[in-house]
Amino acid sequence: MPHTKMPPPSSAEEQVQVVRWPLEASKLEHFRQKGVLRLLVIENGATPPVSTDMREDWVRSPITREDFAARVSALRARASSHDVPVLDHDGLLRYGTRVVPVSPTEMYLLRPLVQRFGSLVARDELLTLLSSGGNTASRNALDLHVMRIRRRVLPLGLRVRTASRRGYLLEGPG
Repeated sequence: MPHTKMPPPSSAEEQVQVVRWPLEASKLEHFRQKGVLRLLVIENGATPPVSTDMREDWVRSPITREDFAARVSALRARASSHDVPVLDHDGLLRYGTRVVPVSPTEMYLLRPLVQRFGSLVARDELLTLLSSGGNTASRNALDLHVMRIRRRVLPLGLRVRTASRRGYLLEGPG
């Protein structure tokens, strides 16, 4: 079954990438960085990698078409019910089926906000990130970048909230 290609998803369904494990380990890492859904087909009795990512699942080869389709459907359902933003190495911020490009500076500042989605990220931590590379950054510069990030994430249905004088948190709708 590992060579079977899934039919193209409908607009409501996200594409699931099939990865043969352990043969395509580098492909898996690439898909993880992109934040796409992944279904690993474990071959030759190999041990599956440990993952807590809602966007990844695995099956053992051989597998019936029906079981394969059921696992793909379950992966899509699980991922959509736990949508979290994904920031890839190409400077694309993904949330649900939407994508926006971000600048390199926005990437530095968004990374901890995405990693701790829904939790507070200290203002001083973001200021330190903004100052990295030998540049000195002011609180006003941080405020300006946060304002730009707010505008950037709005089309995704995300928002950046301020915890007065403590920091920021990235949240989903509702």
